[in-house]
Amino acid sequence: MPLWVRNKALEVLLILNGFINFLKPPGITSHDVVEIIRSSFPQTKVGHGGTLDPGAAGVLPILLGKATKLSAYLLNLPKLYRAELFLGITTDSDDSTGRVIDQKKAIPLNIEKIEEVFNTFVGEIYQTPPMFSAIKQKGKKLYEYARKGVTLHRNPRKVIIYLLKIIDYFPPERILLEVKCSKGTYVRTLCRQLGEALGFGGHMSFLLRKEVGNFLLSEAITFEDLNFYLNGCFPVGKILLPPDFPFRHMDALFLEWDSIENLIHGARVALKVLRGKNLNSRIEPVDGKIVAVYTTKREFLGLAKWKINKNAEFVLIPEKVIDFNN
Repeated sequence: MPLWVRNKALEVLLILNGFINFLKPPGITSHDVVEIIRSSFPQTKVGHGGTLDPGAAGVLPILLGKATKLSAYLLNLPKLYRAELFLGITTDSDDSTGRVIDQKKAIPLNIEKIEEVFNTFVGEIYQTPPMFSAIKQKGKKLYEYARKGVTLHRNPRKVIIYLLKIIDYFPPERILLEVKCSKGTYVRTLCRQLGEALGFGGHMSFLLRKEVGNFLLSEAITFEDLNFYLNGCFPVGKILLPPDFPFRHMDALFLEWDSIENLIHGARVALKVLRGKNLNSRIEPVDGKIVAVYTTKREFLGLAKWKINKNAEFVLIPEKVIDFNN
């Protein structure tokens, strides 16, 4: 683990609200990353926006300060992965760290055959979570049972595969692929499913997370970058993304103070009230849709949701409204 030296001139910046687009290296857990960053910002609450397996590398959104209250909404963001499927060897963890439980000799396949199988997995599919996962059951994480050789029944879960394509093929065993998927998708389990569908079984031998919503691998920072910041070589804006960064793809509403106060105190705001404000004259509400809310000075407040009330009228209700200035 790197030793970080804090520049005393930066003490005033230790309480931060926002996000860090972090590049997790392989070999450490997502929790390890959080603990390292927390030790450098002891006055700031720190969390992450979606676990990445210890052996995997890639984008790990880090949440700082009041932005940690938005963690549940980051989990819902689609994710893009680059992975390698190794055909012929099936493991109990669905990846290369597990115990081999089945082995078959793979033979070369034509690309058309592989693409045909891949296409059957695009859309809604069901996955049974692996025993080596952090899902809790009967008060313990599944991997705690798995390490003792205990297998529990797990109910299949529905996930969505938005994109699944072949990047390269190294016959007969290795297929490099890219997958864009919904919350709750296990890419290593998907690799096992693909291996079974291709007739040989298989496991995931490599994983890189390239995107989590707006968080891109090409823009992620490393431990070295953080060291530069902590030693006064980078301004805070070089590493800290604003609290609205993950939600810039959403519809936005700009509210005056009376409406803001209502939302902060848990009250709702009628659509007809908002339409009376010039900044919100083109609102097109959808029941259940979450929107980003701002002040008229374009200061981010958090998230709100449209709802149809008992009078069949649209109202805006608070989803997660936060005063980032206090």
